[in-house]
Amino acid sequence: MSATGKGASGNQSKPSSPFPFTVEMTASAEAVYADLYRKCKTAESLGHSESVHCTTFHMVEEAVKKIIPHDPLNKRHALRGALSNIFRLRKGRIRIMWIASSSIRRICILFISETLRKEGDPNDPFEVFQGQLESGIFDQVLADLGVRRPLFKRK
Repeated sequence: MSATGKGASGNQSKPSSPFPFTVEMTASAEAVYADLYRKCKTAESLGHSESVHCTTFHMVEEAVKKIIPHDPLNKRHALRGALSNIFRLRKGRIRIMWIASSSIRRICILFISETLRKEGDPNDPFEVFQGQLESGIFDQVLADLGVRRPLFKRK
């Protein structure tokens, strides 16, 4: 999945360059995006274009195609601590995490939460995402974009 985003003029937050970023997704993020799309299209075909499936997909689609590419390195989206080189966006109760490179103008969506956020829950999107980071499944994409791998303290 690849999309290109352009900054809109007149907004308080301006993109760092007039040249658009290329948006890519990891296989797992793309699978979640495709599943949300499929559920939305199924609901629309049944005449339920206002269903929660469509609302959720359109929120994620807007984030991936417009919001994130417009200003992917905005510090207000940066995580803290060991994850400070990774960004996240909240859309409703969905969480989207990504990395970006200003030098090669690329964004990679690492993770789109499939579960709603409830702190302390074992399926909390941040816990799931951190577990994936610790497992090393994102190491290659981090290296490709020149983003340092977060260091985690042993529990």
